[in-house]
Amino acid sequence: MPKNINTDHIERMFPFEFYEELIPQLAGYTIMNPAFFTPDHIQIDENKKRELFDKHRKEARKLNQMNILSFEPVGELLILDICYTNDQTEAILKGGLLRSQVPISILTVQLYDSSGQPVFASDVSEESIANIPEVLWDDPNLLIAIVSLGEEGPKIGVLKALPQIEQLIEHRIFENKDAADDQNYEE
Repeated sequence: MPKNINTDHIERMFPFEFYEELIPQLAGYTIMNPAFFTPDHIQIDENKKRELFDKHRKEARKLNQMNILSFEPVGELLILDICYTNDQTEAILKGGLLRSQVPISILTVQLYDSSGQPVFASDVSEESIANIPEVLWDDPNLLIAIVSLGEEGPKIGVLKALPQIEQLIEHRIFENKDAADDQNYEE
């Protein structure tokens, strides 16, 4: 059972082009990768942007020890990159905040198969992952979420998901709430 997906597979499934198409859709967030962190402040050509993207990815390989994590009520998600809100990005760039002062937000994804089962999961074999082609940001079976880690625990913001996946998440939320209410009622 993998706790991570090999970086080579991630790079194949989520190449530079995936991010290029995704960035305008992130509404309020900036990816930490330097190729996308400063485009409004520093103009760089496409080749330099791709070079920065690749360099950052090579450095991030070292951190790729556990990139499949479970967050309730969504379940297991694949971590792609760190991100900040646009306001946090502005404060960092202007020197008002250090990156270490900003709560961590993580760009995560989950791909669902035709039966609605998660593909990026700890019980999926590497052979299955190896057969997944490049993923498009607008793939109807792709869930994209931002997980913000704070003192109160993780908060999940779903940016894109199939209606049936959203319904499944809502069902899990109410199921967890009802179970908590029942436990409080019994005490």
